[in-house]
Amino acid sequence: MPQLRVGEHEFYRGAYSGLCRALNKRTGAVSSLTLSYDMVFFALVRSVLAGDKYIIKKKRCLAHPLRKRAMMMRSESLEYTADINALLVYHKFRDDKNDERGAKKAAAGALASAFSAIKKRVRGLDALENEIEASLSELAVLEAKKRPSPDEAAETFGKTLAVCLSHGLTGSRARLAYEIGRHTGRAVYLADAACDFWKDKKSASYNPFVLAFGGEMGEAQERSMKNAVLLELSALEKTLMLLDYTDFELAGECIMNVAVFGIKHSFFSEFEKEKANDKPIYSARG
Repeated sequence: MPQLRVGEHEFYRGAYSGLCRALNKRTGAVSSLTLSYDMVFFALVRSVLAGDKYIIKKKRCLAHPLRKRAMMMRSESLEYTADINALLVYHKFRDDKNDERGAKKAAAGALASAFSAIKKRVRGLDALENEIEASLSELAVLEAKKRPSPDEAAETFGKTLAVCLSHGLTGSRARLAYEIGRHTGRAVYLADAACDFWKDKKSASYNPFVLAFGGEMGEAQERSMKNAVLLELSALEKTLMLLDYTDFELAGECIMNVAVFGIKHSFFSEFEKEKANDKPIYSARG
C-alpha cells in the first residue's frame, strides 16, 4: 500500500489477518474467501470509533501455516465487521442474480444460496439488515428507472455503508460514523461507475455516468468523473480527520493512508487500464 512505513505495514497486515481469522470463526471458512481491503478499512475505522482496543500477536494461520505472522486478536470490531461482510456479500450476490444473464446469473444464484446459509450465522442484526435492504432496494429503483444522476445513485449506496458503520454507536460517534460511511460509500460507488463506463455502455448495464453523458466519453466527461471522485475523497479525508486517534496512532496512519492514497491510486490505475484496454475489472457494483 502506498506511503505505509514498515511498522504501519506490519500493523495493517495484522489487521488483515485478524479479520480473516474472525471471518473463519464467525461465518465460516468460505466467507474468508470474500475478504477485501475495503473491509479491513471498515474494521479499523470501527475500532477507533468504538474505542475497541486491540492486541497483535505472531500466529500461524491456515493460509500461512509454516511461518508465524502478525495477527490482530479477537475484538468486537473485527467480529462486527465479519458479520457485516456476510450481510453485504449476500446482498451483492442476490442483486447480481437479478441483474445478470446466463451463466453469470446461475453463478450468482449459487453464491447467493451459499451465503444465505452463511448469513444465518449472523445474530442480532435483523434491524440493520432491514435498513440495508431498504437502501439497496432504493438503489434498485433508480437502476430500473435508469436515473441519469451519479450523485443520486452514489448517495443511495452511501447510506448502506453509513448505517453499517454507525449501527450500535451513540451520540457524536454515531453521527461521525454515519458521515464516514456515507462518504466512503459515495466515493467507492462513483469510482466503480467511472471505471465501469465502457463495460456498462457495451452491455447496456445501468451506469449513471453513461446515462448522464449520453454514452459519450471525451476530455470533459473524463474530467467530470475524476473530479467527482476526488471531491468525495477530499470530503472523506476531512471527515476522518475528526476522529480521535489517541491510543490508535497506527490505526490512524493506516486509515488516512487508505483514504488519501490507497483509494485514489487504485481508482486512477484501474480507470486508465479500463480506458486503454476496455477489459472488465472487478467492481463493488457487480
